Amino acid sequence: MKQNNLDNKDMLTALCYQEVIPVEWELLKQPVNAAQQQRYQHDNAVLLQGLLVVDEQPIVEHDEELSSLGQELQRIDHKLNLVLELLSQTLRSWRSLPPPVPVRLTVDGVEWDLEQELPTGEPVLLKLYLSPVFPNPFIATGRVQSRRIREDHNPTVTVGFDELGGQVRDALEKVVFRQHRRKVAQARLRKSGEE
Repeated sequence: MKQNNLDNKDMLTALCYQEVIPVEWELLKQPVNAAQQQRYQHDNAVLLQGLLVVDEQPIVEHDEELSSLGQELQRIDHKLNLVLELLSQTLRSWRSLPPPVPVRLTVDGVEWDLEQELPTGEPVLLKLYLSPVFPNPFIATGRVQSRRIREDHNPTVTVGFDELGGQVRDALEKVVFRQHRRKVAQARLRKSGEE
């Protein structure tokens, strides 16, 4: 299985998804078998496509006839989002998640705050809970690449993912890009509000 080699510079300069989310991890004693790896790929593809659909911005129509239809669709969309949020809150209450930590996620790997020392090169199974709306995690295997101390003195660990399937990689790239774009837009709004 192909594996990504990341260094701290890659994680600091790559386009990334930055958020504070729950992360579960475990060192693997043996490799994940091909059938389980395929299951992870399928589940990840479904999760990422769901994130992209929920995250889509509605198209605003200016035609009056289409506008009333658009408004009705927007109301339905808001109701569905509310139902989805209530359902996810219920599911989250049944599942115990680890405390959220700062995460930098790219299509090649992930860096997160971790006090515990992990040996470089060790295989790891990761579960990243990317959205409070979806209780299912993004699950990936990889290898510990490095450890560093951030400017705020928090220790982090970087794991390079084992090869992600094309569909998962493409969807993850879109999720990372959208989240990055949203953060940039929010920063611009804050900056313009301060002026």
